[in-house]
Amino acid sequence: MRAVVVMSKFVAGGAETTALRLMAALQARGHEFVAVSVKGGGELTGELRRTGAVVCDGLARFKRDPFGLWRLARIIRRHQSGAVICVGVPRDALFYAAFAPVLAGRCIPRICWCHSRPEGQSGNFVPRLRRYRRMGLLASVICVSGDQRKMLVERGLERRRLGVIRNGIDAAKFIDAEPVDLGVAEGVKTIVQVANVMPDKDFATLLAAVGLLKRKRDDFQLVLVGRGTDSPEMIAQVEAGGLEGAVICAGHRDDIPGVLAAADLFVLSTRGEVSSIATLEAFAAGAGAVVSDIPAFDEMLSDGIEGLRAAPGDPAALAGAIETLLDDPSLVSKVTCTARRRLERYELSTMVRRFDRLLQAIGNHPDMS
Repeated sequence: MRAVVVMSKFVAGGAETTALRLMAALQARGHEFVAVSVKGGGELTGELRRTGAVVCDGLARFKRDPFGLWRLARIIRRHQSGAVICVGVPRDALFYAAFAPVLAGRCIPRICWCHSRPEGQSGNFVPRLRRYRRMGLLASVICVSGDQRKMLVERGLERRRLGVIRNGIDAAKFIDAEPVDLGVAEGVKTIVQVANVMPDKDFATLLAAVGLLKRKRDDFQLVLVGRGTDSPEMIAQVEAGGLEGAVICAGHRDDIPGVLAAADLFVLSTRGEVSSIATLEAFAAGAGAVVSDIPAFDEMLSDGIEGLRAAPGDPAALAGAIETLLDDPSLVSKVTCTARRRLERYELSTMVRRFDRLLQAIGNHPDMS
């Protein structure tokens, strides 16, 4: 099967890096991919090329560029693509993925690999999915968790058109990683959050929680890793909270296995997720995890079993959960051991196998819609 994979941009986000790993693994099984971004640039461009995929970087010159549709239609025709997979639900990527096959004159399935929650930072995208389904422009939606599928069904999408393929990671890369130097002072605990600066990531609550902890103790430092965490705006927030010395703004890094290997604790302060690759990677790295108490983590992390959960938007609750793990090494040992076992349902090989079956089904039934 040869498929076109459309992304908004080749940035190092959870959905994009998961798509990169999937394409690399599926190409070893005989599938071929053309990776297309709507907007040019992004940290993953070179890595995508190294997977062996054909890379087309930057369809559109401006928002809803009609020539972008024509460019994607030409790519679909040239490569005789058997399917189009849209990674995520950004308006631009889904628009091009849905309509370009029509312009190309090819009746091929369009699949939305959805990594978002309704009414989150991607907005209320469900009416758009329903509309594309009615128009025959969307064959199916692949969810990354059962909770996400439940949310979409409650908002009117047909359950039979919603598959679930959980995101998977290559745990061995994190289990065997060597710690990297994060600039943390000697003799203190290292807390790491891996998250790009986006609306759903609640950095304000995390920084407020660190402020509460700093008033009581000085035996830890928080390292913020992700796109935008070293921006002037984030540095200004750290300084405004008087957190210099307690918080390190590390920015984007491409050595996340080593980053998490250096962490004693992992934290993810967020208002909404459907799945968290970074949390799974922290499980593999053996870092004690503290996450927001939201439904997205119900399948991944039970409070006190694989880690701790804290009420979202509550700095005191988050600070308390972090402090519990800082002060209880035996609890950290217990939750990290259990978390490693939970990874069995999130193996990269399982995700690859299920997508392989999906693409084979499409190849055997080219008229699937």
